[in-house]
Amino acid sequence: MAQPTFRLSVRPSSGRAVAQADLGNAPCACCGLPLVPTGEHWADAADILVCRVCSLLQSLDRPTIDREAILIWCPELDQGQIFALAAHAHLALFRSGGRKADVWRQLVATLAAGQEPGLLTPQAVAAVQAYRTLFMRSDEAFRRLQSTAPGHVATALLMADVGRKDVAEGVEFLLSNLKLLPLGRLYDGADDIYPDILMARERVLSHSS
Repeated sequence: MAQPTFRLSVRPSSGRAVAQADLGNAPCACCGLPLVPTGEHWADAADILVCRVCSLLQSLDRPTIDREAILIWCPELDQGQIFALAAHAHLALFRSGGRKADVWRQLVATLAAGQEPGLLTPQAVAAVQAYRTLFMRSDEAFRRLQSTAPGHVATALLMADVGRKDVAEGVEFLLSNLKLLPLGRLYDGADDIYPDILMARERVLSHSS
């Protein structure tokens, strides 16, 4: 099966949860990391499974989306590459001392504020630098759209009159260049389950290495 093309979607998610027993060590079709602890179908494609973080692409109507991700302007990388870079950066930070939930929340807030996260391992330092390079692209997204909030932009795009050729072309241009960057949070109700996802990924990756 050919690698699917992923890009920003403004449609509500139509995916459903996949039973953990069906996942094994299958990789996410978007970022390539393990689907654990659960995964979801991509849109209406029953044979394409994505992890819960990558599923944010098709869930921009989530009430917590603006706390979970930020829009960046990054034409030269595809969405899968950005999610993979962010995932590996977050894993490096997690291994460097962010395993406790309160420590992880502080690291995430520090990164989002553009501040130094403290003493890190050499691997984590490199990961943070790569992540910050991506995060800085939010400045260009804001310059163009006056917002980097996925929920705001998704609402505006849904209201666009794509029956007009110039509007349709403009929307297509935006969807081809805007990317979603995870911030290190993912809510299930009031609970941030992102650390649980990192712990499950680390366990699978350590067993496979």
